Amino acid sequence: MLCCLRWTGGRGVPSDIGLDRVVAEVLVSRRYRSLAPEFVRRIAERESRHARRHTDAVKATKARLHQVYGAYVQDLPAERFVAALEGGGAANSDALRETCRQMMAEHASTRERLPIMDRFYVELFAVTGMPRTLVDLACGLGPLALPWMELPADARYVACDVDRRFVDVATAALTASGVDGRAELRDVVASPPDEVADVALLLKAAPCLEQQAPGSARDVLESVRAHYVAVSFPTRSLGGAGKGMLAHYRQMMARINEGTGWPVQELLFPAELVCIVTKGAITGG
Repeated sequence: MLCCLRWTGGRGVPSDIGLDRVVAEVLVSRRYRSLAPEFVRRIAERESRHARRHTDAVKATKARLHQVYGAYVQDLPAERFVAALEGGGAANSDALRETCRQMMAEHASTRERLPIMDRFYVELFAVTGMPRTLVDLACGLGPLALPWMELPADARYVACDVDRRFVDVATAALTASGVDGRAELRDVVASPPDEVADVALLLKAAPCLEQQAPGSARDVLESVRAHYVAVSFPTRSLGGAGKGMLAHYRQMMARINEGTGWPVQELLFPAELVCIVTKGAITGG
């Protein structure tokens, strides 16, 4: 799950604020200790430019982190999830699906996708083709959907998130599913993955990126080395309201993709709009 601000290169912080100290102090707090240091540093740099004192910078950074990330995650029982994936509850394919389903139901973003899980990846991969390499950007609990993806035996899955708890769950999900790959603690805006992929997923992260720093989702779309990028948006609020959201996010996607020349194909599900961007062949590796 990635909600973050655009990288500004560490410029403009008053010398007496002590950016390194601000980052270190934030990272020892219980609420934010699982976050990637590069992510915290980017937020701290932006907030510290307007602070008069070190304590003000720490307070402002924590407040901003809560706004752009913490409010969406709250308490994530990662240790319990990992234990369930490593235990007997994931001993066979049916048990693994049920274990993953129960865990996905505990987070709003994946919970609202559960009713369409049997068709979500089937319809997505019908457009992109079955990927041999899949990159999951700002993955959150997305890797728990591996049992529904039914990737080929030689597939490789790379998951990235700014929260170590999600990375731990992704690692356990990969092992339980028998899928080759890795999970990384990574801020994909400041440090995009170098993996060459058939498909990249950016599911429900673009709205938060754009809300906090217009252009960040475009930066990620341009930097990711994938033939297809699936960018999705919620079409209903957490309270169930959907008035105007579909049109709003279609406009947002048009702005994100403006001027690229990359074709976009839509898949519309009851609570989620998926925009599949065709970037074309990616060279190198």
